[in-house]
Amino acid sequence: MTEVELNALFNISAEKVKNVYATNTIKSQEEIRRIVRIFNIAKEQRQTNKKISARGLAAFREILVSNN
Repeated sequence: MTEVELNALFNISAEKVKNVYATNTIKSQEEIRRIVRIFNIAKEQRQTNKKISARGLAAFREILVSNN
């Protein structure tokens, strides 16, 4: 049985999920900004790591080519 069928069988009505990050207070708005900053920092770090990895790979290939 699916969840919907079980809910219908037992007369369970699911409540709508309330938005956890409501923007009605300054504190909640600051929390949202903090989370966005964390995601932006993580994105920048991933991009930097990709650049470093690409440079490392290029250097490694140069070493291999020069050893032949």
